[in-house]
Amino acid sequence: MKQVINLFFPSFSSFKNVFKEANNTSVSRERFIDFLKVIGLLMIIFNTKYLLELEKSAGELLIFNNSFTESYKTSFTWYTTGISLFFFSTGFTNKIAWYSNVGKDGSQWKFLTDRVNSFMGPVLVWITTITVLLNLFSKELNFPLYLTNQEDGIITLTEFLMWPLWIVSIYMVVVVFCPLTIYLHKKNPYLTTVVLIFLTIAIDTIDFSISLSYLKLFNYLLFWLTIHQLGYFFADGKLFEFKSSIFITVSLVSYVYLHYKFATTNEFMSVSGYRLTSLSNEDPPTIYYLISSIGLLAILLFFRKSFEKILNGKKTWLFFSFIHSNIYTIFLWHVFIYFIVYIFNLEVYLYPILIIATVLLFGNYERKIFKLSTKLVQRVNPLQPWPTPIKAKLSYGNFILSWISSLLILIGTLQITLGGVGISGFFSLRDFYFLTSNTFEAFIKLFTGIVLLNVTIRKIDLKNRILLFAAIIQVGTLMLRNYQYSTITTYELYFSLFLITLFILLVILNRNDTNKKIVK
Repeated sequence: MKQVINLFFPSFSSFKNVFKEANNTSVSRERFIDFLKVIGLLMIIFNTKYLLELEKSAGELLIFNNSFTESYKTSFTWYTTGISLFFFSTGFTNKIAWYSNVGKDGSQWKFLTDRVNSFMGPVLVWITTITVLLNLFSKELNFPLYLTNQEDGIITLTEFLMWPLWIVSIYMVVVVFCPLTIYLHKKNPYLTTVVLIFLTIAIDTIDFSISLSYLKLFNYLLFWLTIHQLGYFFADGKLFEFKSSIFITVSLVSYVYLHYKFATTNEFMSVSGYRLTSLSNEDPPTIYYLISSIGLLAILLFFRKSFEKILNGKKTWLFFSFIHSNIYTIFLWHVFIYFIVYIFNLEVYLYPILIIATVLLFGNYERKIFKLSTKLVQRVNPLQPWPTPIKAKLSYGNFILSWISSLLILIGTLQITLGGVGISGFFSLRDFYFLTSNTFEAFIKLFTGIVLLNVTIRKIDLKNRILLFAAIIQVGTLMLRNYQYSTITTYELYFSLFLITLFILLVILNRNDTNKKIVK
């Protein structure tokens, strides 16, 4: 509990480590990857201020995305797909982390635990703080709860402010699929990438009937897996086998095609949507988003050596290191700060200053790996480290638990994004295709997932108690849902029953394993 509480207190001493690490950076560190992450983040922050516009009119708060209507801003979005740069770079870091863990005699559940915990601290602090602030503002101030978009539709304020959490959900999906995608990359990297690209294009271009429209959602997975997969090529050096002329050619072809389509058709071409309208190339990602992402990556790879020379400068590297060490914090907070600057009539120059102030306020929670309790950690050495991405000998329980825990965190995060952190009531149901939940249940899923994910590498007796407690929580949420609404959706019922059965089964298996060891 102490570790959780400490997340909410600033620790300015941790900033000293940023300077030390910047000055003592290993020569083997791939600085270009950090550069891509930081540049991608700066593009996102700049676009938020440059593309979005808020305006009060007749008691309404209107929000405009100018890239939808102004042609030069539409084309500008093709050159600033910063989220794609982030996912490409995380493809590199996840693959490096994978083999680093293997070298340390690691396991699949250890990989998932470390990757999810690496950003869980910033996410927990952000969700908690946003929940408190928005509920206070909505009750104490004349704070708008709804925005009117360019379609004259009404969207909730939280749906706009919590857009960064939507991206976190997508990143969670990519992390969960890492064992499979890394395995496929090892077996046949080029075929895997071609298949992912083909499926992304096919789903985007096929006209599905209304009853099958949900199939478009698969591009949330396929598209970002494709960009993430390209990062693997950088990690194993395959991208360096191509001549620089290939990159510039790919970039030119990509952007010439986009400009040609924009000049000859009336199609919607902006790739920066912020989930404000139903018409979007970002939700889910389309072929235009794919082409612009590949074009931007190609041109940056073409100038890679030039950027690396610039990054060798001490001051330049310190600047990028500072932003990189706070990258999740800045990303999560920048939309909320943009809105606060407008709603309280603050000067524009305060936008970056408040972002820096936020980083200073929550000083150390991103630079330290999130752990529930360091005193209870007990290293579990797998009997067979990662022979395949799916099969780890005699470690199925931990492997399944880590995947289920990650899935619970993913669903909880997604439902928190949709539920609006309780402004319209913590028990108000929200529907998203087959997902039906409320903010209270979303918090329960997030809390349960975090605890169980960390318990995969802890003591057996502690694990069994927490698993039983998690099963009881699932029973409690089902009873509460039935009491409030006298109905439970089929998905929620089966999913909750599956979790309860799994948790109890793992407890039984753990006890049987312990008894066998005692008999021996």
